[in-house]
Amino acid sequence: MGLKANNLISLNWKRLIGSTMIIYCILTIYVYVISDRLMFPYNQSSYDIQLKGLNILTTKDNTKLAVRFWKSSNEKNLILYLHGNYLDLGDLDFIAEKFNEQGYSFLTMDYRGYGLSEGKVSEKNAYQDSQLLFDYAIKLGYLHKKIIIVGRSIGTGLATELALNNRSKALILISPFVSAYRVVTKIPLFLFDKFDNLSKISKITEPLFIVHGNLDAVIHPWHSLDLYNNYKGIKYRHLIQGVGHNDLFDENFDEILNQFELFSQKLSE
Repeated sequence: MGLKANNLISLNWKRLIGSTMIIYCILTIYVYVISDRLMFPYNQSSYDIQLKGLNILTTKDNTKLAVRFWKSSNEKNLILYLHGNYLDLGDLDFIAEKFNEQGYSFLTMDYRGYGLSEGKVSEKNAYQDSQLLFDYAIKLGYLHKKIIIVGRSIGTGLATELALNNRSKALILISPFVSAYRVVTKIPLFLFDKFDNLSKISKITEPLFIVHGNLDAVIHPWHSLDLYNNYKGIKYRHLIQGVGHNDLFDENFDEILNQFELFSQKLSE
């Protein structure tokens, strides 16, 4: 093979690599731009301003956020809950009342664009708004050691960030992911990944309780196993058998509560 042929092959390889890099950069930018919309899908509000326990908080940029509070009659701690996508404050009575029965008051919010919350949600403002909710719990009179941070699905991204930046009694992650992009790609494929729980989990000091359905096809159980293995503190991971992502709470919530109570008792020993 002559020098001219070698140069042609080398040039073709350079062109191929260059084209691949351009396509990769375009895809990375595209994924970054549309990711918030994909992570926070929502239809329309299930409630109105008359909803029991509803309150409105105002952010620093003057966005109105809907929050809701369920008070337990035999309160021992507060659950600060970050819900999954598609849901809003009108869909959470079952969960809140179950926690209430066990002595946990329940505080949550709707993300921007959900329910009666204004604006458009993003990773950045979701972090800021969840911190506002935590600060609101403190203003209500709850001590850090009485607040349990709970996140489900996309809410685990907010919950992990909250636990990283605040002291609390414990962190509960329900159907969590290692990062948002890897729910789809499995491997670290794109730059600028969002809700990077895996990089944060080893820095968190609160006791960690993880729940996951063993048949979850939306966020596969390996996500929570990776988080569990990278966490360095007191921890427990419980797999609910025979259920996936959206049916995790169906007839299984009592099991989740019982496992968490056992975990809490160990913390008190």
